[in-house]
Amino acid sequence: MSWKRAAIAGLALQALAAAPALSAEPVESYVVRPGDTLYELGRRYFAGGDYRAVQRLNRIADPRRLKVGSRLKVPARLLKVTPIEARVAGFRGAVTVTAGGRTLPISTGMMLKEGAVVATGPNAFLRLDLPDGTHLSLPSQSRVQLGRMTLVEMTGVVRRDLQVQGGRLESDVTPLRDPRDSYTVRTPMSVSAVRGTEFRVAYDEQAGRASTEVIEGLVAVSADHDGADVAAAYGAVATADGVSDPIHLAPPPGLVQPGRIQDEQTVRFQLVAPAAAAGYQVRLAVDAGFVEVLEETAAQGQEIALGELPDGVYFLRLAALDDNGLLGLPATYAFERRPNTLRAEAPVASRDGGVRRYKFRWQAGGLGERTYRLQLLREGAEAPVVDEAGLTM
Repeated sequence: MSWKRAAIAGLALQALAAAPALSAEPVESYVVRPGDTLYELGRRYFAGGDYRAVQRLNRIADPRRLKVGSRLKVPARLLKVTPIEARVAGFRGAVTVTAGGRTLPISTGMMLKEGAVVATGPNAFLRLDLPDGTHLSLPSQSRVQLGRMTLVEMTGVVRRDLQVQGGRLESDVTPLRDPRDSYTVRTPMSVSAVRGTEFRVAYDEQAGRASTEVIEGLVAVSADHDGADVAAAYGAVATADGVSDPIHLAPPPGLVQPGRIQDEQTVRFQLVAPAAAAGYQVRLAVDAGFVEVLEETAAQGQEIALGELPDGVYFLRLAALDDNGLLGLPATYAFERRPNTLRAEAPVASRDGGVRRYKFRWQAGGLGERTYRLQLLREGAEAPVVDEAGLTM
């Protein structure tokens, strides 16, 4: 232990020694409304209906008579809470849910309670929605536990706590209404707390580091006695040595001819890469909200290959990874997929009596009605021997 931490620990011990024997327990604050009585508040909001502890704490003589507009202190342990559940909005690939020591089959619309652990495998993706419109996304190779998520019935205060056990969690948080509301993402090395923003938290156990990347808003990142306020377009890395200063995130990657119709056999894009990019995160979806994700993968070079996709409109989200392990600002592109390919096969020769015949075959890719034109030319000649247009097969 360093002398600085030892000194802090010493001060903490002195403070504890000087404190009164009864330590203050956590309390919530409630503003009295017309018609409120302690009896009614106890019946509606207090566990077991016990109002006496609140009466003693606030030195109330008559539980039937409360001053409108005054603030009641209520021990947090007494308050009834409603659990907040997360809804599975969409998933792709190998995704597992563990709850109560059991592995459950996942399905769209499934409700997940406090304590559930969700994990994604290679090239997998999961999106969870919270009741207030907050969206959570787990890219491939990630593992997150849903911690305590509650709504305090008396005050309406909402608290959500999640833990990233491995990989990455992306959060698009609806702005919090009450100053007491909270949305906290923890790793074994850091705590990131927000008040309405879009950000990502990742944890790498082998490297002994956690990272936070802020897309919008402001995130407070802390680890032990260290911390930093991280603004939009910046990130921070937490290690055993503490939290780094804010680091500027890599700019969004660009694409060469992003609006070009993808009509070739396979879908490919050329990246306009930020300087010194160590890799890229690639996410493909059929919707702009990236609920129905088709593929989530990593790319190393400056070419993205997405295989043979069917006709349709798709959405591509890209972000560059820097040498600090921070994922940069994302860029989203829409593109149209209309395959229009033609592959000729070698002619097949046969004999019918004394006549030699040749059969020509070809394969076309894509939807819609097609017509073909076949031309056969003698080597060196300009005019075709055979010129058939309007073929349909």
